Amino acid sequence: MTQQNNIPTPENMEDCLAIQAYFVGIPKITKNNYEVFFERGKALQLLGVGFLTKAVDSSLKEDEARMPTLSEVKENIGLSWEDEKTLVRLDDKGWKNAVYQMVSMQTKTLIQREGEVSNENGGKQT
Repeated sequence: MTQQNNIPTPENMEDCLAIQAYFVGIPKITKNNYEVFFERGKALQLLGVGFLTKAVDSSLKEDEARMPTLSEVKENIGLSWEDEKTLVRLDDKGWKNAVYQMVSMQTKTLIQREGEVSNENGGKQT
C-alpha cells in the first residue's frame, strides 16, 4: 500500500522516520541533530504532510496523519539508514530552498484547482 506520490505507507515508527529522513535531508538521527530533524518534520506537517497514520498511531483517525513528536525522534537517536551515504543531505540553506520549492508546488496546485473550479462555474469564483 502506498500513499500519494508513491511514498510507501509506514508500518512502524522506524519506517516513518526513514521517509522523513529522505525529505528533511538528515540521514542519521544524532544527539546533535535530533531537534533539527524534529523541527524540519514539523515544517512538513505545516505543509500538509504527515507520514504517521492510524497504522502506526492508533489514536489518529482514519484520514489523519502527523509527523513524529520530539520525544519519538529523541527515542530513536542513533537510527540511520542503509542509503545514508547516498541520501541527499540538506544544510540550512538547502532546507530553506526545499521548503520554498514545496510551498511553490502547493501554491501552483492550489491555483490550478481554483482555476478548474472557476472554469466549471463559467469563470465565476465560488
